[in-house]
Amino acid sequence: MITIQDIQQKVGEYYNLRMEDFKARKRTKAVAFPRQIAMYLSRELTDFSLPKIGEAFGGRDHTTVIHAHDKITKSLKVDQDLFKVVNSITEKIKNPT
Repeated sequence: MITIQDIQQKVGEYYNLRMEDFKARKRTKAVAFPRQIAMYLSRELTDFSLPKIGEAFGGRDHTTVIHAHDKITKSLKVDQDLFKVVNSITEKIKNPT
C-alpha cells in the first residue's frame, strides 16, 4: 500500500526537499512544482480522497489538488524530461529498495 508520505519522501529525495516543505506555505517554484508533482502522484497512485490529499499537504483545499493534477497532466504531454522524471519517481515509489 502506497501512502502520501511515501510519495512525499521520494519526490523530496529527488528534488532535495524536506517533508515539511510539502506542508509549508512557500510558493517558490523550487517548492511549489515538486509539491504539485507529489499531489499528482498522490492522486494517481493512491485511493485517498481529494480533501485527504490536500490535508496531507498542509491543509490545502481539494481544488488545489485538482489544479496540481491538471497542470502536471498537461505538462507531461509536452515535456519529455518531466515525463522521465515522473516515471523514475513512480518506479522508486512502487519498487522501494
